[in-house]
Amino acid sequence: MTRSRSLDRRTFVRIASGMTPILLGTRVTPVRAGNLCEEIPDFVCLSNLGPWPVYRMGQEPFGPPVVVLHELPGLTKDDITLARRIAERHFTVYVPLLFGSPGQYRLVRGYLASCWSDFECSSPSTRSPILDPIWSLCERVASQSEAPIGVIGMCLTGIFPLALVRRDRPVVQAAVLCQPTLPFTAILGRPTGELKTDLGLAPEDLGRAMDSEVPILAMRYTGDNKCPEERMQALENKFRASERLATIRLSGPGHSTLAEHFNRRAFDEVIAFLSARLGRERKVRSMTLAKLNGRPCELTAEGRWRATA
Repeated sequence: MTRSRSLDRRTFVRIASGMTPILLGTRVTPVRAGNLCEEIPDFVCLSNLGPWPVYRMGQEPFGPPVVVLHELPGLTKDDITLARRIAERHFTVYVPLLFGSPGQYRLVRGYLASCWSDFECSSPSTRSPILDPIWSLCERVASQSEAPIGVIGMCLTGIFPLALVRRDRPVVQAAVLCQPTLPFTAILGRPTGELKTDLGLAPEDLGRAMDSEVPILAMRYTGDNKCPEERMQALENKFRASERLATIRLSGPGHSTLAEHFNRRAFDEVIAFLSARLGRERKVRSMTLAKLNGRPCELTAEGRWRATA
């Protein structure tokens, strides 16, 4: 697949996307700075952290910062519930509204507002432009908090935390990849062919991630064809030698591991991982779901993965 063909396809998608809202009688636009903050109960809306509203939840004294990147349908009620659950564990959670409106669950509308704009949804090994403002948000949160941060990506944003771990600028110290779906075939809504093993990042982003020492946690449901097993295996192969990537495979046909198809045991291991990496807990913690290169593992007191068998 050549880049010129990818551009032709992307141009077609954008043209079709621009016509679809007209046919549907709706107007679809990404969220940008200056848009009014829509209220979410118990969250504070901040307008100075990026080109979109950012919702913060956490009680003083503020806990370690965690940035949660929402899914393709939008910032759904389940995503908001996930942010609440993390905040209840004494973290301070930041949720940028990347597109749409709070509580949105509109798959087509979400696709049009993201994949025709700042997300590279179908092009292999390509950087999504939205990574630049997300990186700036992470830097600002870390600067204001005077602490390293964790990042959770899900579905459309599932691979993005991997692009945010860097040796030269160690802002992000915990990366959680939930059912990463980029890139995928737009018509089918899932990866096919060579896209199944593609990680949805530009080579330079992937190279910086591999050069970093930050541990990573990735997860998927075993029956999820939007995030195929081939992609998880590709991730494991990239990080096998460094033993930095632990994976969770949940039985069943679900997709949204921490939101719509919430799994409590996976959530508890994410909290343990964040606690260890962001300095809330300094003790060895055995994992029941996470595996390191297919082997049982534990978190060390420093928050690194270590095989136990």
